[in-house]
Amino acid sequence: MRAALAALLLAAAGTARAQDPAEPAPQVSTAAAGERVAEIRIERVNVFDPTVPGEDWWPFRVANRIHVPTRESVIRREILFAPGEVWDPLKVIQSERNLRTNGAFRRVDILPVKRPDGQVDAVVRSQDSWTTNPRFAAGTEGGETFFSMGVEEGNILGYGKSVAFDYGRSNGRTASSYSYGDPRFLGTRLGLNGSYSKGSTGDASALSLTRPFYALEAHGASAASWRRYSDEFTIQREAADFSKHRKSRRTAEASVGRRVSEDPALVQRVEAGWYADRLQYEPMKETAPGFLPAGRELSGPTFGYTLIQANYIKETYIDRMERVEDFNLGNEFSARAGWMGERTGSDRDRMIWNVSNQHGVRFAPGRFAIARAALQGRTAGGRWENGLANVDLNMFWKTNWRGDHTLVAHAEGAFGRFLDKDSQVILGGATGLRGYKNNSFTGGKAVLVNFEDRFFFPGEYLHLVRLGAAVFVDSGFVADEGRTWPCGGSSPTSASACGRRPRAGAAEASPA
Repeated sequence: MRAALAALLLAAAGTARAQDPAEPAPQVSTAAAGERVAEIRIERVNVFDPTVPGEDWWPFRVANRIHVPTRESVIRREILFAPGEVWDPLKVIQSERNLRTNGAFRRVDILPVKRPDGQVDAVVRSQDSWTTNPRFAAGTEGGETFFSMGVEEGNILGYGKSVAFDYGRSNGRTASSYSYGDPRFLGTRLGLNGSYSKGSTGDASALSLTRPFYALEAHGASAASWRRYSDEFTIQREAADFSKHRKSRRTAEASVGRRVSEDPALVQRVEAGWYADRLQYEPMKETAPGFLPAGRELSGPTFGYTLIQANYIKETYIDRMERVEDFNLGNEFSARAGWMGERTGSDRDRMIWNVSNQHGVRFAPGRFAIARAALQGRTAGGRWENGLANVDLNMFWKTNWRGDHTLVAHAEGAFGRFLDKDSQVILGGATGLRGYKNNSFTGGKAVLVNFEDRFFFPGEYLHLVRLGAAVFVDSGFVADEGRTWPCGGSSPTSASACGRRPRAGAAEASPA
């Protein structure tokens, strides 16, 4: 067991919109549920609000002129209720969530305002965020040097569409990527997403067209996607390259889903579809003897079931500064299985499956925990293949003891059986042990524990930047899963893979 302790400075752009002192506060209804909605009013604020002291400054006015605010039609199309309907708190929460998922807003609130006739107006208040983001990063992380640059526009001309370009170099390898996203393709509920990337060792592309369950009460959904990539793959031991091979994969899937219950608080859905997956491996001169995985081809029908218990809460200063985040503390269960038979195009008869369950609990405002467990794998000829179980627990605890803090505790475990040769359970700088090199420890099962104190400094600088810091302790252990790399054999084996304690070393600071 090895622990690392480090501190890291975080900066996040954004400002909090203050209430205009000259503007009378609206009369917000505290018992709006069941009252009829007379009108839906949209109140938009650009990135900077001139009514807030300090934001009526010429650079901010220029920024507002350059930035195209999110169009009112984009906001209205996400509202899940209409004038004449009764005020439904669940639909209001879902409408806010849909708008926040768009990513173009710093803040979105839907408030009921009393009218003299006894009805309420639904006032949608939104404030845009700056969505044209140049990106630049350089440094060392997990023992690897990196450099990257790019640009992203997340709200093209206020229509909610996005486009991005990135170029990066890491340890002598380069890559360029391009992506486009349209959550309302041709004005419909269909979402179109595409991406392409090309690097010095391979390339990848993906395309999807989906109509999601955009609300808990939505009756249907559909999806179709295609992905392809070809690249070098490295099996590592103790943060060092052990074996390399070329991996090529193509997947395609399509599905339709249907809601099968009418209970708005306990949603049940079923789905049916088709899944196809072709995986090929080619040896390289760095391929270790006996470590070239076998290719496989899967094709066949799939079936799934999902249960969602709606119990959403809104919080800030959890994973992001200031931005409102949505968490469901209700039970979420999903199961999916597929028959990949020779008669449907597979190389042999197989069954694929994955099951997951998540549940949360709230102790007090700003204090909650979410636990999740998942199991996935394949079976063929009565034997398991690539079985992997994961469990994790996340606890968040806000406190104002000597300042604003969010205490975070995280624990997770991964347990594999009969893993594929290129499937590893990994801990390192990029996978939870922030004081270590990437891929420091590999094996078939692992336990990881993190404790973190995120504290936030009061105020903001130039109405642009808020500052915070985090102190964390990470500790983990990796062991052999029992079959892939047995200890005592002639093949190289890491100390961690045999279940022994990794040798101690100095802790190092790294980004969270």
